[in-house]
Amino acid sequence: MAIGLAVLVSARALADEPVSPIEPVETATAQAPPPVEAPPPKPIPEIDERTAYMVGKHTLKLGILAFEYGIMQQLSIGTDPPSWALRAVTSVLVPNVHLKLQILDRDPVAVAVLAAGYYASVSKSNFSGNVFNVPLSVFVSVKVHPRITLHAEGAYVYSQVFGTGDITQATLDGATVLRTGQVGLMVQYRLTRIFSLTATGRYQFYAADLPLSGSSTLDPYTTATLNGQFVPGVQHPWEAIGGVAILWHYVHLILGAGYGYYFLPGIDIANTKKTVVPDASIAVVL
Repeated sequence: MAIGLAVLVSARALADEPVSPIEPVETATAQAPPPVEAPPPKPIPEIDERTAYMVGKHTLKLGILAFEYGIMQQLSIGTDPPSWALRAVTSVLVPNVHLKLQILDRDPVAVAVLAAGYYASVSKSNFSGNVFNVPLSVFVSVKVHPRITLHAEGAYVYSQVFGTGDITQATLDGATVLRTGQVGLMVQYRLTRIFSLTATGRYQFYAADLPLSGSSTLDPYTTATLNGQFVPGVQHPWEAIGGVAILWHYVHLILGAGYGYYFLPGIDIANTKKTVVPDASIAVVL
């Protein structure tokens, strides 16, 4: 009986105690990580030969038409291997160097200037002397359409010949050294990111007559003096070329062919006969 009363008292005591509310359980909410930004798209490779575009800062380009190094984004220095290679087929060695400076790069227009210097010592049976050639060029590249770019060029080629003998024999691989003015235009149609069709034309609108002077003793009593000018047989040489450009990240390949008077690459001296004009360039970009 006593045990039953104790149990009853305990039950009543528990019933009289206030019931505390159930405290909420804290839960941790996992936040989703911020979205990963997509990497910026790779820049589309551009043709830098005879255009206003540059090879790039601290970039070395080794090609059959030019060795080029980007000192900074807007300035590069280089040399033209074809002029050095003349030594392999002729007796003429042509050391050369050029500087290219981009003075404007504001999409869709880019402008650059190039100055080059070439020297050759020419020795032939009836001429011995030196040839200096300084081409000065201005390039303007304009993107007229997302797939179409026009590359225009204006060039003045200053030449000077020093020597004795028949000065008309001061030629480089058959091309006559003259002071000339030239214009060029390349139309580039981009089919894919790396593949383009190209059409190129070049025209020499001005050629200065080369002054000639000399004297010789015909006999003890007679001296002949010559003063005149050498007038080139072809005043306005031209060329037209169609081709393709494949611009991978590390390799640039340009192939084409056309017709006209072949202009020696870089030195911009035109041959004196019409012929099939090749256009080929391959370069490794590092």
